[in-house]
Amino acid sequence: MTGDLSMIAEVACAPHVDVERAWQVSKQHALTTSAVRHVLRQLLDQTADPLTVRQWASFVMRGYLEVVGPPIRPVDIEYEDPYEDEIVEALHYLDQIGDLIDGDVEPDRVRQLLATLEP
Repeated sequence: MTGDLSMIAEVACAPHVDVERAWQVSKQHALTTSAVRHVLRQLLDQTADPLTVRQWASFVMRGYLEVVGPPIRPVDIEYEDPYEDEIVEALHYLDQIGDLIDGDVEPDRVRQLLATLEP
């Protein structure tokens, strides 16, 4: 949960049971403001693919990527206190990237979200 976007390709290809197992043995079960800021900066600097950012946001919001097959139990991802509301707001914005109506990346909005996540 460091904001490492390279993990999304692995999560997308892995069976959900493997994702659950990896999460259970991981040491960090909370999404930090630092991780969210890292992803927002990459988006702002155009060093991350916007659709990969969207997938990452979707995963950390829901605990799974697209469901194919039988129902699954989402990975339980907590958000760092006391910034839970700010993290949720940023994830909601990132999860809309690529939508037809409001899916464009707006640098001013990204900067605003970054500011709300600063300590």
